[in-house]
Amino acid sequence: FASWCAPCRIEHEVLKKYNNQAIIIGVAYKDSKENIRNFLKELGNPYDLVMLDKKGRAAIDLGVYGVPETYFIDDSGKIRYRQVGPLTVEKFENIMYLINN
Repeated sequence: FASWCAPCRIEHEVLKKYNNQAIIIGVAYKDSKENIRNFLKELGNPYDLVMLDKKGRAAIDLGVYGVPETYFIDDSGKIRYRQVGPLTVEKFENIMYLINN
């Protein structure tokens, strides 16, 4: 996610809705600590952990197309699903159904 990303603001509400049902780790992409702090102060913080990818290196390593991009990872660390673009409630619930059945 990024403070400058309009779709991230839309997705943020979805993350807040489900943050008590999953561990959510946010990776702030090409942003500053100050902007991220302000973003989370304004919209709330659904994240259990926030990391900063200031230069975009982690995004390159993961093959990220753009923000937002969400990875659903199981307890063994395996990526079970990759969502490119903002999550909606419907998408989140469908993805959770797919990976849990």
